[in-house]
Amino acid sequence: MTVTQFTTALDAWVAIGDAVDAPHRRRVAAIFAIEASWHATRTFEHLRMRHTDPWRRHPAVHADRERLRTSESLPLVAEWAVTHVPATGILDKTERTIWRTAVGLAQDGHAWHRLRDGMLPVALKRLPDDPRVKLASVLAATNVDLGLLRVTSLVGRFDVLRVEHLGSSVTRKFPKAIAAFETLLTDSSLAGEAALRIGYLELRRGRWPAALARFDAARRVATEPTLIAASDYFAGWVLEQQDKPAEAIAAYRRAHAITPLMRNLATRLSALLYLHHQRAEAFAILDPALNARPSPQDFLYVIARADARFVPEWLAELRQAVR
Repeated sequence: MTVTQFTTALDAWVAIGDAVDAPHRRRVAAIFAIEASWHATRTFEHLRMRHTDPWRRHPAVHADRERLRTSESLPLVAEWAVTHVPATGILDKTERTIWRTAVGLAQDGHAWHRLRDGMLPVALKRLPDDPRVKLASVLAATNVDLGLLRVTSLVGRFDVLRVEHLGSSVTRKFPKAIAAFETLLTDSSLAGEAALRIGYLELRRGRWPAALARFDAARRVATEPTLIAASDYFAGWVLEQQDKPAEAIAAYRRAHAITPLMRNLATRLSALLYLHHQRAEAFAILDPALNARPSPQDFLYVIARADARFVPEWLAELRQAVR
């Protein structure tokens, strides 16, 4: 089924109701559309970055041809869903969650231009005090400016940290992006993630001390365990670049205590332990991570997907609201 077929069928279902039923039907249709498209894409490699080259030379996808199960369907369904939420008046809790979840879907499809130019200007008007919308707005703008989270290597792995050799055309954009994230540091609910994202930008341009300072700040103020672990993972990688293996091991251990099945983390920590003759522990750390099913997503994917990491939690809230 294409997105157009799917949403047309839902619009027909909404139209069956009378004037009293219509608001409730629109809400249910929006929730159903979001959940259906989310689950339809779970068995596919839905991150667009896996399927395109670094310079985005892929052909444009037309909505009438896009299958519901592919990653490009996510922003299309998200845009359709939020048009079924009231455009005026005060949003209730469920309607706010529909907006957040739709933004998460669009981020999961890496539709940064659509977010920046279409969805988020409306979201900022409808949810002006929502921290996740504020962060999403900054993230969309910076991702449009900077492009992919990481440029692909010859083997096509985006989740592997490595030194990048970035040209001046890219690096000159970093200060603007850092300044944009710094505006979020005063919000306690966003400070940890904002500091982490600034640190990652400093990491990308090879400013090791600045990156470590930001990761340390993120670790101290973040409230989400995954972000705390990501701060230590990135810090450990930077410490490796500075030839400080003992400090890198300590940082990786802190991250591993929180997220023991992240493969890249387990691989780097076990490699350092092996080189320092702690081979039994190295195997004990690496084996469970390599054999975990389903495979957990590594930190770069968690950061790249942004609010998509909250979508399962928000969908549970929406299901309960429908009940």
